[in-house]
Amino acid sequence: MIEAVGLPVTMTSKKLSEGHPNIIDFINDGTISGVVNTITGDQIPQKDGFHIRRAAAEKHIPCFTSLDTIRAAVEALATGSQIYTAQPLPDYRNRGPA
Repeated sequence: MIEAVGLPVTMTSKKLSEGHPNIIDFINDGTISGVVNTITGDQIPQKDGFHIRRAAAEKHIPCFTSLDTIRAAVEALATGSQIYTAQPLPDYRNRGPA
């Protein structure tokens, strides 16, 4: 999905026990600009996911944990617009159907 709109993607294992380099290494050395980290349901990946999200947060790298959210972000980036607006969630809810 991300590559389809022309954004570069490098996939790597999120299983930290598989050795180096791993996603934490890429986060720490600054070679990535965003992380997509979705849950799998197993205990070990959930523990690794915590470390991945923490490393991304510490380096101020966006970390998406929902496919819906990354889809919206990719679509926004694909339009090329640099103008964004954000409102508090209640304001969106109070607008009613579009």
